[in-house]
Amino acid sequence: MHDSIYEDLNQQQAAAVEHGQGPLMVLAGAGSGKTRVVTRRIARLMMDGVRAHQILALTFTNKAAGEMARRVEQLGGDYVRVATFHSACARFLRSEAHLIGFAPDYSIYDTQDRDTLIKELMAEQHISPKEAKPSLIGNWISKLKNAAMTPDDGLLGSSDVMRLVERLWTPYHERMKKASAMDFDDLLLNFLQILREHPAAAERYQERFPWVLVDEFQDTNRVQYDLLKLLCPPASAGGSGNMCVVGDPDQSIYGFRGAEVRNILDFESDYEPCTVVRLEQNYRSTANILRAAETVIANNTMRKDKRLRTDAEDGASILRLKATGSTEEASTLADRMQALVDEGTSLEEVAVFYRAHWLSRGLEQALKDKGIPYEIVGGQTFFERREIKDLLAYLRVLINPLDDVSMARIVNVPPRGLGKVSLERLRGRALEAGMSLREAVGEASLHDVLSKKARAGLAELAETLDKAQAAAEQGAQAALRAILEGTGYIQHATSYGDAEDSTREDNIAELVSDTVQYDDAGDEPPDGDDPAPAGLPGYLQHVALLTSADRGDDGPAVRMMTVHAAKGLEFDHVFVCGLEEGTFPSMRTADDPDGLEEERRLMYVALTRARKTLMLSSARDRMVNGSMETMRPSRFLREIPEDLLENYAPSWRRYDLDDDGSHSTGWSVTPDPEALAGLQKGVRVRHDLYGSGVVRRLAGRGMNARAVVRFDDGVEREFVLEYAGLQLLEDMEF
Repeated sequence: MHDSIYEDLNQQQAAAVEHGQGPLMVLAGAGSGKTRVVTRRIARLMMDGVRAHQILALTFTNKAAGEMARRVEQLGGDYVRVATFHSACARFLRSEAHLIGFAPDYSIYDTQDRDTLIKELMAEQHISPKEAKPSLIGNWISKLKNAAMTPDDGLLGSSDVMRLVERLWTPYHERMKKASAMDFDDLLLNFLQILREHPAAAERYQERFPWVLVDEFQDTNRVQYDLLKLLCPPASAGGSGNMCVVGDPDQSIYGFRGAEVRNILDFESDYEPCTVVRLEQNYRSTANILRAAETVIANNTMRKDKRLRTDAEDGASILRLKATGSTEEASTLADRMQALVDEGTSLEEVAVFYRAHWLSRGLEQALKDKGIPYEIVGGQTFFERREIKDLLAYLRVLINPLDDVSMARIVNVPPRGLGKVSLERLRGRALEAGMSLREAVGEASLHDVLSKKARAGLAELAETLDKAQAAAEQGAQAALRAILEGTGYIQHATSYGDAEDSTREDNIAELVSDTVQYDDAGDEPPDGDDPAPAGLPGYLQHVALLTSADRGDDGPAVRMMTVHAAKGLEFDHVFVCGLEEGTFPSMRTADDPDGLEEERRLMYVALTRARKTLMLSSARDRMVNGSMETMRPSRFLREIPEDLLENYAPSWRRYDLDDDGSHSTGWSVTPDPEALAGLQKGVRVRHDLYGSGVVRRLAGRGMNARAVVRFDDGVEREFVLEYAGLQLLEDMEF
């Protein structure tokens, strides 16, 4: 044995490292030292005489590949090629592409290049971009390739878009080959074609790489697994079978990218007889967190038997927040984070996970209100997202027709046949007439320098803006809805055919909800010496103040991210919010058993990121696409053993919610006599929906006791104290 290789390994890790000839599957549970095992195994092979160039190690990101190679060298091994599937195939094709008619110096097209070519082909065949975006066609072509299929396999169905994909499939690939170019999917498919059609080439690579290791095997798609079986065939097919795959079916969460959990589930039978090593010792989480995760994932059927264990202490109970609404949820989470900071926790060890990006909006506002810096990992803050900035630009133009920057952003979004040259012509005519760009859009006499298509598009835009401007008299929500209806923006934003289509739709729905909440909170005329503007101007000011409060890049911050982005990370303190049916699990998996199992794997990933503490939250009521809906707690919450959970409520709330989530019996109120006694004219209070304000008047007694509160936006509201849930803040001079 090599002491440096085996030191600090447990029995199962050592067994995986020292395994010799033949197939090996390492089922590596969360926090079980997977990367350590992979790198130690590579180093051990080299120390036992295997040359570095005989080892092919594959993973999914360049960052992971670089880290693995670095660790092997630190262990005393030579430089070993650790590559992504795409980079390895791209390199091999430089030597082999001639076998299928490509030049050795072929070009690699990125997504933008691909879509540009598809746009050209659509123009040649007189297919209007209004029928389908080139990106939508390109993404469907990519989906078919990742599933190792063609339009002839019948996956596409008979919709208009699918018929266009079928129509463009052959011309696209013919044009690519003529240009000696490959897209990212072709890198894998073309090398697979070579291995299948040229046995001599396949044999060369099998002899060249007698040892193959694959990290994150649960994330492989059909094409990648077919490649592996030809690069390193099982003994039953005459190969060495020296393939080691490392992964965890319980963490297979990329089905939307084409990953097939069946690959890791079928590996044992495909490579029989196969040695299976289970890494079940968790070095990350407390026993309570681990038991919660294991109990939840045990409800899945598509998995390998594996039970994580830990030598760590039980640790703190898992906190369970049942909030009345999303505002209370966000505010309470922010308060809890501040408490952690007050106890000495660094914000870098605090993370918030959510199922979808749109859930970040309320959290961002709560953190800004409390001055807690945060960072959105793997994405943009809510109001920085492209679709949100587009719609806000529309709203700004309604209020300020002189805003040429906002008008230029949206004049051709969605496309109206107004390209860069046409826009400059319109700008020139506007300048000559002494008009803003918005005014020029509404002045048909200035459009004579434009194409017929552009003139028609501008006429429709002018009509929509006029209608939205009239609707703005009713508030921000009415203006936004008029824009969405008049422009078809939702269809535009959700027709790219990629995984972000649903994300963009959810974000737009959340913006609608935000305008509804703002309008509802400000439906009484403001008063005071310096009132905020009402309606749409007030909403845009509200948004501007939020976005101007964004933190700089320096200093520690709470990390906020989707659960997908959290894969591979770990934090001392984790918050998982939005745990309601239809949110997490997503409503899109309601009738899909396989999709529901992937949602449960997402929950497993979320839980196992936490090292010390975990807080899980849901809201009884949540604004969804502008309508308040009563939510039911996520089934994943019910799957966690009750003895692991501790109900958590903010100190100012003296009621609890039942898990059925109903309004009639779902919650009860026990008034806090001290809190009620402390309410008097001039004190500051906080409300779940309306924020902070000052008590103006008190009336009534007992169950009829009422308070009138003027909130910080100048709006006064009256509450029955027994049911208001007002939080008593500090006294202040009135």
